[in-house]
Amino acid sequence: MKKKINAILQAQWMKRSLASKIQKCQWVFSSTENTHFDSNSRYLFQYVYAHLPEIVPVYVMNDEEKRKKLQEEYPRAKIIDTNTRAGIRTALESGAWFTSAGLPVYGAGLAKGRAIINLWHGVPLKKIVLAEKRGHLLYRLFFHLLFSRNYAWVLTTSSHLIPVMQESFGVKAEQVKVWGQPRNDCLFRSRDAKEALGGIYGELPEFSKAVLYAPTHRENRPVRLFPFDDFSPQKLERFLEEEKILLFIRTHLYTMQNVRGQEAADSSRVLWLNEDRAEDVMEILNAFDLLITDYSSIYIDFLLTQKPMMFLPYDKEEYLADRGLNFPYEEYTPGPKPETFAEFSGQMRELLAEDDAYVKKREEAALFFNEVREPCCGDICDRVREYLAR
Repeated sequence: MKKKINAILQAQWMKRSLASKIQKCQWVFSSTENTHFDSNSRYLFQYVYAHLPEIVPVYVMNDEEKRKKLQEEYPRAKIIDTNTRAGIRTALESGAWFTSAGLPVYGAGLAKGRAIINLWHGVPLKKIVLAEKRGHLLYRLFFHLLFSRNYAWVLTTSSHLIPVMQESFGVKAEQVKVWGQPRNDCLFRSRDAKEALGGIYGELPEFSKAVLYAPTHRENRPVRLFPFDDFSPQKLERFLEEEKILLFIRTHLYTMQNVRGQEAADSSRVLWLNEDRAEDVMEILNAFDLLITDYSSIYIDFLLTQKPMMFLPYDKEEYLADRGLNFPYEEYTPGPKPETFAEFSGQMRELLAEDDAYVKKREEAALFFNEVREPCCGDICDRVREYLAR
């Protein structure tokens, strides 16, 4: 906290003297807590690095080990630490800021002379930010001062989401742009499951189908991986072996001690796919044949693959009472919701055999949430350059 306050004070002091030195051909990218190379910021940074040699890409990485690694991987880029005076200066000299969460540097009045674009990190199925914390007056005032007033645009994937993003981030409707998510560009490239997953794990058991299970983190209670009274690890292992399925489970690393059902991972056909294996799952998301989740908006990205999905909302009433959703859950979750392991295994078998009744519902949901159905990084960059050229 002390570092953050010091960085805010330094930024406020330095911004006025650096206003005349803003370089419109230098763009800053930052993501989760300024310590992760992930989400939309990562993929737009990589696009700029590979395709726009006239732009100097700058990535904020306040983790020393990761910063050194990124600098080696992207030698043309500037990899900075905005806990330092030099890093703050580089950020304040840059003409465009792209963020997936937070800001590269915090302060009021930072929008002058630059474009600050909130790429966010997914479609908000759940209530987020200001929509989630309606009664927190001090939080709302703080957010408006440091974020809402600084944003030039907030990006999303559908015109249906404009009111949601407007309320969530405290911006005007015309500031919400349906330009897509850079991370979804990965989904428009074919990905072979054996190659993609073999590159992460090495040798794997023989398999015909790969399934990703990505349950949502619960704040005050454990995640139940297999919430069925008739479940046993032996039944799961037998089913996966018979069907030649590999099941990859992705949870938050810091919740691993609060997950019920971990004993199922004793099977050679159940593997953990957490951040230590793949920091950002988007790179390999379209390698999977089926997605299982509960309330995670990852399924909205997965809709672009046109592949099947399954939902396990075993604690829906309790979860929704905590968070709330922006859309009716049953209407916009196009997949079966099994309540027993027998249903779970039977419906998975049908989905993987492409013998399911949810094709039309998936297409309807995809049309609702994803109006951008082609790579978008180039288009976003063109729009930003046009804006900065004014």
